[in-house]
Amino acid sequence: MPEGRKLIVFDVGNTTVKCAVGRRGAWEILCRVATCPTEGLEDRLNRALPTDRLKGLEAARVLACSVHPPADRPLRTFCARRTGRGPEFFGTDLPAPIENVTEAPEKVGADRLLLALGARELCGAPCVVISAGTAITVDLVDAEGRFAGGAIAAGFGLCARALGEGAELLPLVQVETPPPPGPAKNTREAIRRGVFWSCAGGAGALVEQYRRALDAPQAPVVCTGSDAPLLMKGLEADDIHHEPYLIFEGMAAAL
Repeated sequence: MPEGRKLIVFDVGNTTVKCAVGRRGAWEILCRVATCPTEGLEDRLNRALPTDRLKGLEAARVLACSVHPPADRPLRTFCARRTGRGPEFFGTDLPAPIENVTEAPEKVGADRLLLALGARELCGAPCVVISAGTAITVDLVDAEGRFAGGAIAAGFGLCARALGEGAELLPLVQVETPPPPGPAKNTREAIRRGVFWSCAGGAGALVEQYRRALDAPQAPVVCTGSDAPLLMKGLEADDIHHEPYLIFEGMAAAL
């Protein structure tokens, strides 16, 4: 990618679509809109990105990474109408150029590969990549710089909703801050503690497993995603880096 050329990048998640403009190491968030309902996604993007916000970006390349396929068509339509060209999607139009040594490489989401690529570019290899959003993924970049697989679990919000919707007598609780130490004295606080420490404790245990398997106790940990700041407050591992724009760094590095 020429150093002077900017990118317009879209990160299409299950909850939110984020759009940014920039280049490696320098990103400006243009908007965040709800992914669903996808029937109204184009309208939400039009409201969030009026013409003046995209002014001067006619030469920018448009890239996207999506984990919510129903949103891809309205995003393509929006980009075609507003920029004169559709976005290039990683996984279909573009590869994520990191060697993948899992059993079924074709089934690994482009988002996980791009996050691994971005983390490797920022911190080297080996490293551990944590993305905390709707789901929490804890993935490994091995000493050879390859995507070596990982783990996928429900995120804070999804865990809390599963309890609230699946257990008749349990309320729906939001986990927005770390709970205080010690046992809870009421049901809502008990849920907060259970959700927070199952998510943070599980991620921390996986980090230690990966480090032991690599015999690399100081392998850096790169955290990203909307809930990364919350998750990091429950991690006890050393050498943790918060990279909120890691997916965009991965997209740029892939070029």
